[in-house]
Amino acid sequence: APAVAQQAPTRDLDSMLDWVPRQNLPAARRAVLPAYCNGAYVQPQFPLPFGIDSSEQPLQANAQSAQYWLGDRAVLSGGVEVRQGNATLTSREATYFEADQTVIVDGDVTLRQPGLFMRGSGARLEVKTGAAQISDAEFVIHDAHLRGTAATLNQTEDKALMVARGRFSRCEPGDDSWSIASRSVVIEDGANHGVARHAVLRAGFVPVMYTPYIRFPVTDERLSGFLFPDLGYSDENGLDVALPYYFNLAPNYDATLTPRYIAERGAGGELEIRHLSKWTHTEFGGAYLVEDDLYNGDVSRSDFDELGLTGPFEPADRWLGSVHHDGRFGAFGSVVDFAEASDEDYFRDLGTNLDVTSQVQLNQYAALTYGIGGLSMRLWAQDFQNLDPIGVDPYRRLPELALRYQGDLVGPLDWSMDAMTSHFERNNEGMVGIDRLVGNRVHLEPRVELPLSWPFGFLRAGGGFRYTQYDLDDADPGIDDSPDRDIWMGFVDGGLFFERDSGIFGGSFLQTFEPRVYYLSQQASDQSDLPLFDTGDLMFTYNQLFRDNRFGGLDRIGDANQVSIGVTNRLLESATGRERLRASIGQIFYLEDREVTLRGTSTPSERQSSSAVAGELGLNIGRGFSLGSSVVWDPYDDDWNEIGSALQYAGSNRGVFNIGYRSRRDIEPRIEQVDVSMYWPVLTHWAVLARWNYDLETEEIFEAFGGFEYNNCCWQARIIARRFLRSPDQAVITDAEADDGIFLQIVFKGLAGFGGRIDALMEKGIRGYRPEEF
Repeated sequence: APAVAQQAPTRDLDSMLDWVPRQNLPAARRAVLPAYCNGAYVQPQFPLPFGIDSSEQPLQANAQSAQYWLGDRAVLSGGVEVRQGNATLTSREATYFEADQTVIVDGDVTLRQPGLFMRGSGARLEVKTGAAQISDAEFVIHDAHLRGTAATLNQTEDKALMVARGRFSRCEPGDDSWSIASRSVVIEDGANHGVARHAVLRAGFVPVMYTPYIRFPVTDERLSGFLFPDLGYSDENGLDVALPYYFNLAPNYDATLTPRYIAERGAGGELEIRHLSKWTHTEFGGAYLVEDDLYNGDVSRSDFDELGLTGPFEPADRWLGSVHHDGRFGAFGSVVDFAEASDEDYFRDLGTNLDVTSQVQLNQYAALTYGIGGLSMRLWAQDFQNLDPIGVDPYRRLPELALRYQGDLVGPLDWSMDAMTSHFERNNEGMVGIDRLVGNRVHLEPRVELPLSWPFGFLRAGGGFRYTQYDLDDADPGIDDSPDRDIWMGFVDGGLFFERDSGIFGGSFLQTFEPRVYYLSQQASDQSDLPLFDTGDLMFTYNQLFRDNRFGGLDRIGDANQVSIGVTNRLLESATGRERLRASIGQIFYLEDREVTLRGTSTPSERQSSSAVAGELGLNIGRGFSLGSSVVWDPYDDDWNEIGSALQYAGSNRGVFNIGYRSRRDIEPRIEQVDVSMYWPVLTHWAVLARWNYDLETEEIFEAFGGFEYNNCCWQARIIARRFLRSPDQAVITDAEADDGIFLQIVFKGLAGFGGRIDALMEKGIRGYRPEEF
């Protein structure tokens, strides 16, 4: 081992383990560093590529002076640097023993290699194998953002890291908000986790938890183990505690099992399984609560007592199951969206962490699709679980087969054929008339279309024939159980594009003016005795001006002799093409009264010569501001049928602020709601979060919550107080009973956290909020 007696650069052994304060970081690194982080670990440049075996490289040593005993040892003094490949040892003095090829340091020492920095009061380095041992060590694992201390730190020849009587944390130097003290820690080379035995988690100096065995992540890979409890409290449920355990079963599938205890109700749990393959993505979920002390399967205990019902109150089991699946196998596709609960009160009483979003109707849907060339097919079935006690059960579609083919005809002409057959069922006990009907429906719809387009506009003209045949059961006397319907239709749809350069708002824009005219002629047919399997009124919007049916579904096809006129104005940035403004307004002019209605009785609006005026506005102001609005004005009532507007400001600091207003005055009960929500950092480490959803008609708060978040690079804490209506039907009840709750979330970054339901609450309640990835 050659010794070079030359001046070597001195090392600052008191530096903070590669920690660089925020103000000293390069501008590019500061730009991606969260504002609440005070700095970052930065590795120096290495002479060789990462991954090279340093033990196979020659040994080099630099020092201010050297003494060498032939065949025995060499003593280096003053600014010692021993380098082998990318591994470097620095100290004031070091001794190299030639016989066993080891370097011994008795005094301050540092050892560096890619991804790892260590320092201590003494060290032993085996040159041949790369194994090392450091006493009274401090260390940093850069990729994991972990720092720690150890009585003895060993790195084996297999590059495994072994810590004896150590402590580690992801917090910044000088911050011990959380740490784990352990008798021993082992981190295998290339592993995505470390193992600590006889470990104590501390928050500051306070012991929080002891475990004889714990695994912790050292990469971004998921890791099996207990997560921290999910805690909540509400007036009705009392203390609510859930303790998730995550199973990292394989790179493409995992599971989470969550035992749960609700003080006033009992014990249960949730299970979620996720699977991802080249062709499919599937999630299974389930929840079970054993003998809910506050529910007997029909009514709550409080309602049972208030109604004076006789007999003992017998607690009922509560459960929820769900499946979500998407698949693609060449030209074939598959979709499943299924959820079912034990009772209509499940969500309002218990909630869930599972990915089940509907709490009024649970969708139960499965489909198999196929598409190649101009042919597409879908075989699907759909049912709903109605959780609204005052709602009518919808029809089950069991099943429907739909086929569509599109192709070229002659010249520019296109043709298409739609065909579908469906079977509908539901519980019709106590129903009469068309509401009682169940059975089969077959629909055929051939069309021919001439599509023309130019840079200055477009023209589409076409026509078709709509034929529907029913085979019905449970028809009342006087109702045909095998009716059919045939309707001819035709349309002409055209639009123009006018453009000009504009310097509005001091910028360079392309302004467009896009008028559109749509004529629709559709034959009238008496449909009053047909069922209403999947058909209802559509909400009137600007886009509905250009539909060929004013109803949703196929059981009612509206007669038409009408002209729709609309115009859209856009502002596009000249340099980027980005749309800054879109404003549309339009109206339908009826040349004849409409005869076809949902229930056979026409309304005054169906005898008017024109529709309401519908408009839309989309505004992207820039600098984080965006506005979306839709309005419907009824000139006959001289009133707004509908107003909807939502303004959002999204800041560069992850902050988001929303204010929205919605009013519908053409339905009963009328809707008039205000919704304000926000997540906003107010200081470097603090943020406020809130939502207020208020109904002006009933003067009820649907949901309100507010709280604070503290965030730094080490840990995060949130506390939220929430008030909400527990039942969907309470929205139309004056003085409805509300539930109050308090929720807490704490995350030890790089380790775990509890209170995960707060993330779900914020994602649902604050539009535009996205949880942070730690």
